Amino acid sequence: MPPSPKTNRSSSTALRRREAERRRADRRSSVQSSEAAVDARVRLRQHAAVLRTLPWMASMSLMNALLLSFTASPQIPQTWLLVWLTGIVALTLAQLQFWFNHRRQRATAVSPRRITSYDLHAALIGTVWSLAPGSLVFDGQPAHQLTIGLSMVAMLSAGAFTLLSMPRAMYAFTGALSLGTLASYVGWGSGLQTYGVVQWIVLTGLAIGASRGVRRNLQARVSAEVKAEHQNQLIGLLLRDFEEHGSDVLWEIDSTGRLKHVSKQFAGALGLTVEDLNDHSLLALLADLQKKLSETDRESANTLHERLTQGHPFRDVLLPMVIQGKQRWWSMTAKPLVDERGSAIGWRGVARDVTQARIADRRLAWLAHYDTLTGLTNRAHFRVLLEGALQNSRTRLSQGAVMCLDLDGFKNVNDTLGHATGDALLVEVSRRIKDAVGRNNVVARLGGDEFAVLLRSVREEAEIGTTAQRIVDAMRAPCEVMGAAVPVRVSIGIARFPQDGTTVDEMMQNGDLALYDAKANATGSMRFFVARLGEQIRRRLVLERDLREAMEKNQLSLHYQPKVSLHDWEVIGFEALLRWNHPEHGAITPAEFIPVAEESGLILPMGEWALTEACCQAARWPDPLQVAVNISPVQVMAQNLPEAVQRALRTSGLAPGRLELEITESVFINDNRGTVERLHALRRLGVQIALDDFGTGYSSLAYLRRFPFDTLKIDRAFVRELLISRDARSIVRNILALAKSLRMSTVAEGVEEPLQINVLEAEGCNMVQGYFASRPMPADQVLEFVLKWRERDRPQRPRELELEDTRTAELMPSLPETML
Repeated sequence: MPPSPKTNRSSSTALRRREAERRRADRRSSVQSSEAAVDARVRLRQHAAVLRTLPWMASMSLMNALLLSFTASPQIPQTWLLVWLTGIVALTLAQLQFWFNHRRQRATAVSPRRITSYDLHAALIGTVWSLAPGSLVFDGQPAHQLTIGLSMVAMLSAGAFTLLSMPRAMYAFTGALSLGTLASYVGWGSGLQTYGVVQWIVLTGLAIGASRGVRRNLQARVSAEVKAEHQNQLIGLLLRDFEEHGSDVLWEIDSTGRLKHVSKQFAGALGLTVEDLNDHSLLALLADLQKKLSETDRESANTLHERLTQGHPFRDVLLPMVIQGKQRWWSMTAKPLVDERGSAIGWRGVARDVTQARIADRRLAWLAHYDTLTGLTNRAHFRVLLEGALQNSRTRLSQGAVMCLDLDGFKNVNDTLGHATGDALLVEVSRRIKDAVGRNNVVARLGGDEFAVLLRSVREEAEIGTTAQRIVDAMRAPCEVMGAAVPVRVSIGIARFPQDGTTVDEMMQNGDLALYDAKANATGSMRFFVARLGEQIRRRLVLERDLREAMEKNQLSLHYQPKVSLHDWEVIGFEALLRWNHPEHGAITPAEFIPVAEESGLILPMGEWALTEACCQAARWPDPLQVAVNISPVQVMAQNLPEAVQRALRTSGLAPGRLELEITESVFINDNRGTVERLHALRRLGVQIALDDFGTGYSSLAYLRRFPFDTLKIDRAFVRELLISRDARSIVRNILALAKSLRMSTVAEGVEEPLQINVLEAEGCNMVQGYFASRPMPADQVLEFVLKWRERDRPQRPRELELEDTRTAELMPSLPETML
């Protein structure tokens, strides 16, 4: 017959009760074991303290006894005096013999019986000495009374000094000693009576109080030591387990910098044996492992030496080294070891092999500075290099030039021969430009078919013209790409520094003006910047004036483009896009008027208006639809951006979690510390932060570590080349993997084809945005679009998807040393 549910519950309850009782018994046993260990160590300390002071106690007892014997009243019977003195001498000799027998023995344990014997011995000594005050003074002379009183005080002090850590022995000694002493003081009847009694009571109370205090302190100190030893044992077990099963290795050096307690894991990671490393200098070992590295890489050992010399804890000191013929990177973290006096006795730390992370970081750093298709410097890095050249020009009075290049008719190549042919053409053009300008100059791809050349040091216009002509001549022969002979021409605009500009923006602007002039006059030609090209600038001033008027007359509006989740193909939010409908010139693109607004300072009121307007309109949308607002780098640099966001949220009533701010990587170039602080201030408001156009600007893992973004937006340039470029797919895969590891969501911009969605979804992208879902729409169409979205048929996708292997391409061997 099966057991009833009631029987099962009773059995389960009984089992839980027995388990609880077992745990309580284990805890009691552990507590009792700990208390027993503390008591044993306290007894050991008490025994050691008695042994240290016993000779002094014996000596004081014997000296006092002899002094009293010589100064005793003649009326005292000599037989009694001899008997008392013999007793004192016997006790003294017994004490000295005990001390002599145990002085060199290092006791490991002291039994409670031994401590009890100390109590009895103390009581015996106190009793013998308590006979002295009454029996050695019969004549009542004050001199004799004073002598005996001082002797008793001396014995009390000696006993207190010896028995300070043993309250029970102190009670026995002072109790026995006080019986005779106080009785004698009362019976003397002299002027010392009151003074002696008060003095004796005070001294006895002080001795007993001090003994109890010392005993408590000893108990507390020993208890702390036992707990610390238990903790050290536990820490030791954890460290051994950590070293045996963890990926990091432990290391330790003494005050001279020599390795101590080298583990097999540490030695194995270096390809050496434990015997080779023990007592070996850590810095000398690093010097051996860095022999084959460059002088710059060997500077890391000096950095480690400085950290060790400073004596402060340090983290993540990066050390390159060559282990068994392969270059590795280790991250070293450590803190100093000190003794009980606080003096440094060495260092203990953790070493981590970060080679893979270092390679990935270098790869991302390379992607941040170089064009993935051609391997040339990208726009952001070119601006940095140009700024360095301009700075050098100001300090050394050198001269140079910037060339802005554009391929004529490149769009026709893409339209007729396809993007793959266009990419191959760009690679060939890049090679020809590099060959024409030489290794000492910088060639950059700014985007699309736009290139730039930085001539760092040229003085004569003829020399600049000669270099430009070599580029033009290099393009005369058709480019053989993908089985087709593609004719190509290049137009070049040239601006010289310092005469044509002293800032990066001036040089690039003037170079572009010269390029426009070259293309307007004759394709495949070159032009130098001249003052008349400043008319373009005046046109921008007119545009700025009209833009101010547009803000006053409400000619600006917001359109919204949906973002769609690839998980459930639902609209999760919209990105607000600024539009300007000029009364005379019609629609003016943001690419034209946003730079004008940024340069003129109009971007701040314009951006705040757009932010508030987007929040107010989004507040009327169904929850939880989000609205994303682009934030200009100029707005990020402004100190009042968090306040502006807070005002917009308060005015609209929009929940902070429904607002996402999109920033571009360029905001980190010049003001990284202040930028990160302001972004953290925005994060504290509860809004979402997205990094727009990731991978095309000043990308860096450092900023992703310092500020964890909520979303990474993949630039449309990668999405556009997703189906035709292996590099683009590899970059997209790396970005998605990076975002996943950092727990960030991802949005792919510019999605126009179903096949792009297939690839992005397969690689783990979260959201898409682009014409495939919808073009940007006015605000009054958003709600209707959302309501009708569920009724739309989801676009059919190709059943089969065959693409090249999208594994991450290997790191290019031509990485510059400055990127390592």
